[in-house]
Amino acid sequence: MKFKKIILAAIIVIAAQSTYAQYLGDALRFSQLQNSNTARFEALGGSKTAIGGDLSSLYGNPAGIGMFTKSEFSFTPSLRLRSNDISLSNTSSTSSNIDLNNVGVVFNTKTYKTKDLDKGLISLSFGIGYQKKGSFRNDFNYGLTTNQNGLGDLFAETATSENQSQANLGSQVNGAAYDSFLINDRGTNTTVYDPITSLTADQLQLVNRTGGSSSVDFSLGANISNQFFLGGSIGLSSFRYSSIEKTNEVGLFRQPGTTNDFDYDVDYTRNFDTNGSGINLKLGAIVRPSKEFRLGVSIESPTWYSVTDNYSETLYNNLDPIEGTDSYPFDYSLRTPLKFNGGLAYFFGSKGFISADIGYEDYSTINFSSSDSQTDITTNRNIKSQFKNVSNYNIGTEYKVTDKFLLRAGYQSLGNPYKTLNNSDYTVNSYSAGFGYRFGTYYLDMAYVNSSDFSTYSNYVLTGNNQPTTNLNTKRNNVSLTFGVRF
Repeated sequence: MKFKKIILAAIIVIAAQSTYAQYLGDALRFSQLQNSNTARFEALGGSKTAIGGDLSSLYGNPAGIGMFTKSEFSFTPSLRLRSNDISLSNTSSTSSNIDLNNVGVVFNTKTYKTKDLDKGLISLSFGIGYQKKGSFRNDFNYGLTTNQNGLGDLFAETATSENQSQANLGSQVNGAAYDSFLINDRGTNTTVYDPITSLTADQLQLVNRTGGSSSVDFSLGANISNQFFLGGSIGLSSFRYSSIEKTNEVGLFRQPGTTNDFDYDVDYTRNFDTNGSGINLKLGAIVRPSKEFRLGVSIESPTWYSVTDNYSETLYNNLDPIEGTDSYPFDYSLRTPLKFNGGLAYFFGSKGFISADIGYEDYSTINFSSSDSQTDITTNRNIKSQFKNVSNYNIGTEYKVTDKFLLRAGYQSLGNPYKTLNNSDYTVNSYSAGFGYRFGTYYLDMAYVNSSDFSTYSNYVLTGNNQPTTNLNTKRNNVSLTFGVRF
């Protein structure tokens, strides 16, 4: 097992970003998860810290459920549409899925009073809800031509890093690369390997990612004199991330000791299967100094995750019965950043409001810990050097056209978590709009959200950082509906 860990340290490669080690990429991926919203607050750009009175408060500022005057139930399904523009091949791909954003209920109870009904503790509200905090789903594929940066170059590096002769290679994948004539030892030094594939080859990259993160939240809110609203919640979170990332490479290799060239056709596949579960806490307050103004603050503790990671890689020769697979099961703990949010809302009488939030979190405070001290030191050092603090912004407005029909619009900006990375901006901007309709004790809300984000991708990394890498511009269009009832 110890030898396998040494091999793992030598050959494990990136999970999602072209210059990041697997655990560094995962640490950020599982720390960027955002709390869910009903369709109403989706349309408002997620601006909810100072508003309250909506099931979104279950997942954001729990003080908001203190504003409920009745009990309420709602659920929110959504349709997610994705398109990827791939720079390396100048192509695009699309995918879609249906999700349940959230479902929750709040029970409101008035406190028993015999004197002033508008002073002191007026009511308590208890809520429980399920939320989908993030979806990892994405599919894309593209073709390219290598230039001295193909699979032969990769396995020459990983086999050389073992410092073993061919008969003693610990990695089955490196052994399969040798047997498939992608690499050969130098002869004069049998522990150093060189690629024997042609300088150029045709590659097809195929990526299929699935999974997501969810949480069950238990919240308690209090209404004090209709001016102060306090709340707290406990969230039980979990996630599942799966990714199959395959490189098919077709080209020519030269048989050692001859001038004869032969075809080769191999598949190099990396399989990621990661599961985690954790817990977090939220505290919040909303102050209503006047009928027009509301001020809100909330703090969300880190989520303390226990994570099981099952990573494996396989090299399969499509022309000969040669296959090699290496597996690297690994358990670790992950602590995500502390989050602060502040919000301000101004109400235009009974006709509507405008609301704005600002949030702060420091991704350099992510903490990774396991039974492997060297992996911990390296990962945490890279977290501090690569990530930084961010400010997130939300703004939204709602206008009541009639007593039953409402219009909404919003904007959200999630800050770039990287200090420097390819001089690219990884800020995520979202634009939203929607409407609401009230009929008796029932209501229906709809939201449309358009967002785009930038990332880079490569299925493997070379020491010279010249592996085939593409830019991905992912556009997302989400439509969500919330159906609710007050009782």
